[in-house]
Amino acid sequence: MITAAFFQGKGKNVVTENEFIMDISMKLRWMQPSQAKHLLPLFLSCGHMTMDGEFLRPAFDVNTVDIPFGYRPSADAIAKRMQNASVGNAAPPADLLGELLATAERSGIKKKDIVVSANAVQKKINVDIEIAALLIMRENGIDISEYIERSYGTILNR
Repeated sequence: MITAAFFQGKGKNVVTENEFIMDISMKLRWMQPSQAKHLLPLFLSCGHMTMDGEFLRPAFDVNTVDIPFGYRPSADAIAKRMQNASVGNAAPPADLLGELLATAERSGIKKKDIVVSANAVQKKINVDIEIAALLIMRENGIDISEYIERSYGTILNR
């Protein structure tokens, strides 16, 4: 979701390595430049992006991913991605919002519907998007107990 959010926000499907690092760290303020430098090889090795000469491109159609309004990757998701890379594990990270949306979809709720509802709740009661998604899931009878502790930790680490 991080890759899709970045490229959708840029409005183009090709950037330089320097542009990626500077935009993620300085413009979007998602992480420090040193972290962005370490994240780039991970995205390339995981197959999220490809390098064509000096240009980076997403390896998938970023417009097929619904990015919630105001999305910002949690520090927890970024840390897990970096930790996986440092131990040689290039598996995708546990992105809390992505997991919540996937769980809701498996329970029969369309991703678009939960995103729209979560955005409305987020605006109405001024909570993080993950908390809003949890509330919508609970209202729809989905067991959210496995996400409570992680959500708490994710929000506190921001």
